[in-house]
Amino acid sequence: MPQVMTFEAMKQHYQNEWLLIAYTEIDENLNVIQGEVLAHSTDVEPLYDLMPQFNDRAVALEYIGEIPKDLAFIL
Repeated sequence: MPQVMTFEAMKQHYQNEWLLIAYTEIDENLNVIQGEVLAHSTDVEPLYDLMPQFNDRAVALEYIGEIPKDLAFIL
């Protein structure tokens, strides 16, 4: 069973991985402060596939590591 972790603890345990997090606390800028890691992977695609399973929970998808300079995000 997943346990609640701070985002700082997640960064220490899951370096260079994508995390699917059921957050229990966020700040005013919607940054995760703490939550449960539901799944993690070096590839984001499997986490996208898992997201519908958790549609009854508030979730965030976060990358833990340095984002490559040649990578672009569309929000």
